[in-house]
Amino acid sequence: MNNQIVTVLNYHNRTKHRLERYAKGPESIDWEDQPDQFRHFSGCEIVTLPKPGRDLEVLFSALDSPETLAAQPLTVANIGLLLELAFGLSAWKQFGPSRWALRCNPSSGNLHPTEAYLISAGHETLKAGVYHYVSHDHTLEQRCWFSDNVPETSLLIGLSSVHWREAWKYGERAFRYCQHDLGHAIGALRYAAATLGWSIELLAETSDDDIAQVLGLNRLADFKALEAESPDLLCRIKVGLDHKAFDVDELITATQTGVWSGKADSLRAYHLYKVISGEYFTHLG
Repeated sequence: MNNQIVTVLNYHNRTKHRLERYAKGPESIDWEDQPDQFRHFSGCEIVTLPKPGRDLEVLFSALDSPETLAAQPLTVANIGLLLELAFGLSAWKQFGPSRWALRCNPSSGNLHPTEAYLISAGHETLKAGVYHYVSHDHTLEQRCWFSDNVPETSLLIGLSSVHWREAWKYGERAFRYCQHDLGHAIGALRYAAATLGWSIELLAETSDDDIAQVLGLNRLADFKALEAESPDLLCRIKVGLDHKAFDVDELITATQTGVWSGKADSLRAYHLYKVISGEYFTHLG
C-alpha cells in the first residue's frame, strides 16, 4: 500500500464518527471569531448584475427534463439569474443582535466554504475573463482580463473551498464537510441551469493545478496566510444544443497571458485551530 493511500485511510479513520464517540473537533469555539462568510477581492472592477428576484414560468417538476425546456439566450441578465438561483442569498435571519444570511446552496453549519467563479469568453457587456461571484452584493469581481485572442469557451463555472471556514467549527473533519457542500453547490447549479433550459458538463479530467491556474487560486500572494482556497472543479454551462469541443489548454494559456487584479480581503479570524494539515489535502485533493 503506497503512502498516499495510507494517508487517505488514516485521515478517514481519524476523522469519522464512531458508535462510541464523536470525531475530535476544536476544544472550544469563539463565536466572536467566526470567519467572514463572504469573500471579497479589493482592487477589482465590479460588475453589478441585474437585480435578483425575477419570476419564472418554469415548473419545478420540469427541471428533471431540462432538454424539454426552451433554452434562454446567453445574456448577462440570465447569467445573473443562474448565479442567483445557484449561489445567491435566499433570506436573512435575525435573533437578538445576531443576523445571518441563508443561501440557495445549503451548507454545513451555514458556514459556506464554497466560492463560485465565472469564466467568460465575452458576452454582451461582460468582458472576457475570470470573475468571482459575491453573493452578498450579487456582483461579479473581475479577477482576470483575457487578451483579444480568447478561445470560445461558452461559459464556465469554477468552484473552490475555503477550508478554514469549516475548520473553525469542525476541525479536521472540515475537508469532509467542504466536499459535502460542494455536492450541494453542484446540485443547486444543475437546477439553476435547468430553469433556463441549460445544462452543465463537469470537466472531470481537469487537474487541481489546472483549476487553480484558471481561477487564480495559485496566486498565493493574493490571499492572506491560511485563507487560500482549494480548487474543486470546473464545469461548462451548455446552452441549447451546445456540442462545441472544449480545450482546457487554451483556457489555461488565456489565464497565463491575461491581466490579474485584486487581493482577497482577510476573513477576519484569528486561526486559533490550525488543525488541517496541507499534507493531507495534497494527497486528498
